[in-house]
Amino acid sequence: MRKFYLLGLVGLLFLSCSDDDNFINVVSHQFTIDLGTDEGNKPAEEATISLENVEDGKTYSITTNASGNATIEVVPGTYNVNVSKQYTAAEYEAFSGKEVTNEVIFNGSLSNVSISETNTTTEISLVTGQIGDLVFKQIYFVGSDVRRGAVFRDQFVEIHNNSNKTIYLDGLYFAQIKGQTSISSTIRDYNLPNGQYDWSQSINQQDPDNANTAYVYAEEVLQIPGSGEEYPLESGKSVIIAATAVNHKAPLNTVDSDGEPVTYEVEDPSLTVDLSQAPFEAFYQDYFASTGGNGIDSDIDNPNSINLNILFKTFKGNDLIFDTNGREALVIFRANQEAYQQINSVPLPSINDDNFDEETSTYMQVPVEYVLDGVEIQNTDPAKPKPPRLPNSVDAGEIATISGKFSSESIIRKVKSDKDGKVFYQDTNNSSNDFEVLDRPIVEITTTF
Repeated sequence: MRKFYLLGLVGLLFLSCSDDDNFINVVSHQFTIDLGTDEGNKPAEEATISLENVEDGKTYSITTNASGNATIEVVPGTYNVNVSKQYTAAEYEAFSGKEVTNEVIFNGSLSNVSISETNTTTEISLVTGQIGDLVFKQIYFVGSDVRRGAVFRDQFVEIHNNSNKTIYLDGLYFAQIKGQTSISSTIRDYNLPNGQYDWSQSINQQDPDNANTAYVYAEEVLQIPGSGEEYPLESGKSVIIAATAVNHKAPLNTVDSDGEPVTYEVEDPSLTVDLSQAPFEAFYQDYFASTGGNGIDSDIDNPNSINLNILFKTFKGNDLIFDTNGREALVIFRANQEAYQQINSVPLPSINDDNFDEETSTYMQVPVEYVLDGVEIQNTDPAKPKPPRLPNSVDAGEIATISGKFSSESIIRKVKSDKDGKVFYQDTNNSSNDFEVLDRPIVEITTTF
């Protein structure tokens, strides 16, 4: 009987060891969060830390203690980390002694953080950025089905007045921001550790110490025209800037570069949108005619929509075209004419003196202090992320669609409040928190000029 008992015990131990071999142990990881140099690196108490496992998409959330620390147990792997801390005006004044009129939000993020038995701590310093009165409300970049919809012709952005006052849109700049479209397995000497360009190495860089934190680098800049008070946007109202302001639900009749008639059919109008009443559009045909280039035949001029001024163009597209995969970053900014003229331009940091000449593409180095709002858009495929193009002070998060390119999905800000019929949207300078995905874009024309 004793021999039988011992044999059974040995068998149980063997089975237990076999199960442990297939069990993935979690590891403990500590985060230390502070409020950045402007606040003397004070600990960020009750900051929310969000983690997303890059491999399986699982998410976790923890909150820091009074020392700015938080510990979590997770499966070893690679994680994207996002941190946010929000103060009311009264809380921030009591905390810092600085008088403010609006809430103050600190953000921070790190991509591809390795968490393992040997890498057990991560430190993040937060930054606070300007919360703008004008914000991106909705961005429709994925386009619609290539056979049954309008492909990329129906793309648009929507800008919202998130303040309590009327704002004139005259002179507002809109820009697409340049950056790496993916993270290479080999980090080059002209890249930052996260895989993004290290702009401090660019030829003609005049502020290398702050090149990657105090600027964004535009590859395309458009401007709403006007003398100063021509285009008022009331509180709680929005305007759409269309790539092409036509009804994309209907067949598009146009002519090609040879003057031959062309019709773009739309098999399923429910997949796309009617932008024929959009107040603004980006019409490029005149720009290309003046520069000796060729536009695209689907770029139709709607006489009832106001054409944006095309001021700076390094992007090779022949219309206002967003990356349908989501590898984008967009900003709106303000600057007077003198300040705009003084904005520096630099080539990619991969360009050296040997291959730099007057035909080399350059990118406009827009100071972050001019930026009113920015949105970091991410590739839908989590296995193929792009490194962030915007500093944390502009956008500490990112947003992607669910179904990807040509799916007809859009991204839209979450509603914060609805007062007296005016809708105000959430803006924490963190797109991971501020935006959500719509199955179809919403087109409502609330403002005309």
